[in-house]
Amino acid sequence: MDELKHQQEAPIEEGITLSELLKIVWNNITIVFLVTFWVTVLGVVYTFYLVDPEYTAETSIMVQVDLSDNTSQSTEIDIANKLIATYKEFVVSDKVLNTVISDIVALPDDYSLSALKNSITVTSSTSVLIIYIKVVNDNPALAEEIANQLVENSILIADDQENGYVLLRDKLVLLDEATEPTAPSAPNKLLNVVISFLIGAILSLGIIFVKELFNNKFQSVGEMERYLNINVIAAVPGVIKERKLVD
Repeated sequence: MDELKHQQEAPIEEGITLSELLKIVWNNITIVFLVTFWVTVLGVVYTFYLVDPEYTAETSIMVQVDLSDNTSQSTEIDIANKLIATYKEFVVSDKVLNTVISDIVALPDDYSLSALKNSITVTSSTSVLIIYIKVVNDNPALAEEIANQLVENSILIADDQENGYVLLRDKLVLLDEATEPTAPSAPNKLLNVVISFLIGAILSLGIIFVKELFNNKFQSVGEMERYLNINVIAAVPGVIKERKLVD
């Protein structure tokens, strides 16, 4: 009697082992396969048929610094860095971008200033006096034209003697002219397919665990003995419908 009482008062083990976790996944392998397959298919359809490819045209500008015997090397570097920072903001200013929109006839009539600004990326390196400009567009020829027109107009405005900017005047020189890109820069098709596969796998596992979370039925005799802390003497095999047919 004491042993039975001690057995009934024993603490119930909680948690799930790795083998039980793998068993749950294996028992629901159909859900894993179907969800992962269809999410991957949706990713492939979106990447290859729905999203428009984008092309990137690249150009570069070199910043020139006037060197003299009276200036130290640190002063020259400081001036160069200020010129680069100034031009990076100057090239995407409304003044420059408005001239680009006016000069390029191929741009759509409803092409906005913000859309043009968002398509431009200006970067630089601290070790060199070169500014790199990238223009993204779904038309490769238009991407090339925008990049070259942007550099040309910004240099012309900066060098203008009457209304130009003294800090940038005669300091900017075209280094590499943009060429028409031959291959799209986006989307990354392989990466999108891999991401779609991973999302499908994670989503299927989430569905399985939610399903198991709301499943309050005992799946085996071992579960009954572990959670109810009783000894099962006998068990009738088969589901409820099968047992009714036997009866």
